[in-house]
Amino acid sequence: MLSVFKNYFSHSTIYGFALMAAFGLFFIVSNSLLTEYLFWFFIPIILAPFYEWYVHKYQLHRELTKKEGWYRRYQIVLHHGHHKDPDNIKLQFAPWRYLIYTYGQVYLLYSLILWSFPAAMVPFTGHLVYHLWYEWVHLAHHSKEYKPVSTLGKKLRDAHMSHHFHNENYNWGITNMIGDYFFGTLKDNKSIKKSATALSLIHISEPTRLRRMEDGGFWIKKKRGGGGGGGGG
Repeated sequence: MLSVFKNYFSHSTIYGFALMAAFGLFFIVSNSLLTEYLFWFFIPIILAPFYEWYVHKYQLHRELTKKEGWYRRYQIVLHHGHHKDPDNIKLQFAPWRYLIYTYGQVYLLYSLILWSFPAAMVPFTGHLVYHLWYEWVHLAHHSKEYKPVSTLGKKLRDAHMSHHFHNENYNWGITNMIGDYFFGTLKDNKSIKKSATALSLIHISEPTRLRRMEDGGFWIKKKRGGGGGGGGG
């Protein structure tokens, strides 16, 4: 269990989000915004089942672009590399560039909805807290040292392992299974066929060379005339 905590705090995004969440909580409490907009603080929890499902399926699993360049490397570091190398701890966390882009949009969206930058800090802080929980649960799923203490925790882990090692087209939820249940994608291994691409969302056929991926120290070996390489989520 201690090794899981150590791995959790080994990534800079956890420190960054923990500090931002602490500041957000201090700001909304000291300015009496939390009591006034209490419902909005829990919006991320209400939306989480469907947000996780949508982002995982339509953003993280978006087809890898064939054009070499920064966007392809970004896709690999963001999620594709994680499927190819699910035990790589650095690839188990969302990269900074994705978080800055996504959470910047989230804050601006709430600012428009509430028509107030200070008030938007309430749901935004809720999102920060939720993200820390999301990353912990995801890391726990992939940590052999972690043993789920509840039946629900075991089912969540089994579903995520099925997504990685059996069929990547099902079981999109990370912290819950509500989205999968609602959209009919909650499946056990017996009810779906094993996918040939669960561990290989990337197919590369270029001259052999080693390249160090940005954000995560991930190496891809490209083989002449064959498949190789990977990235994940």
